[in-house]
Amino acid sequence: MEKDSKLDNYDEYEIDLREYIMLLWDHKIFIGGLVVLAVIAAFILSSFVLSPQYETKTRIQLSNYEGLYSEPDTAVQLLSSTGLMQKVMSNLGVEMSASELNSYINNNLTVNQIGDTSIISITVKSDKPELSLNIAEGIITNFENNSNEYFENKIENERKYLSDLKTDLEDINLDLANNRELIENSRGNGSLETVSLLIQENSSLQNSKRELRKEIEEKESKLLNFYSLEILDSPYLPENSVSPNIRLNIAIAAVLGLMLAVFIIFFKEFMEEE
Repeated sequence: MEKDSKLDNYDEYEIDLREYIMLLWDHKIFIGGLVVLAVIAAFILSSFVLSPQYETKTRIQLSNYEGLYSEPDTAVQLLSSTGLMQKVMSNLGVEMSASELNSYINNNLTVNQIGDTSIISITVKSDKPELSLNIAEGIITNFENNSNEYFENKIENERKYLSDLKTDLEDINLDLANNRELIENSRGNGSLETVSLLIQENSSLQNSKRELRKEIEEKESKLLNFYSLEILDSPYLPENSVSPNIRLNIAIAAVLGLMLAVFIIFFKEFMEEE
């Protein structure tokens, strides 16, 4: 009995499935028409209604010197700030309100740190390819100017500090030379205790001299290799739009049209049975 019941259920399921297929087949013209309408609508919308968007990308290397403009998190915030974008737009002759600037930044500007490095990627979108390029270049130029101005004071202070270190080193060399002369005189006078004290002082001066020379070399190397910003990949003039994607939109519209048609048919059938 149980086996017969399972066979009956299977037959009933097969009959229902066949009925569903036949129901869809009977409405194939409606389904095809709705899919075609959806495809045509998507094509018209993508080709003639939606504005094309052009995208350019660039990558920059932040300064190798410690400071505000070499911190990736801070740089990301500064690069995507309304203050910086307002300067860029003003230089390009594009007037925008604060809300329009925020909207543009949120929808058309992407600034990200690459991994744990000090490399920042910048992506700019616009409805005009030249404008995308000009905005990207303006962002880099303004950020670089701000970075140069910021590091200029730090570097000047660092050079003054380095000069003081070199003066200290000269004083130590002078003290060492004087002590060597005193040691020779003390040995000649038989003042062995004085000689011992001077030798200990010279040993301490030599340690200080080595530490100073090491610090001076490190500072000079940092100043010699300093850069406030490096452009790894320059922004380029985009040739093709990145959106709207006509093929993708048509494919999505076709699927949605098919799903909508099937839903309408089944809903209509259900209401008639009621």
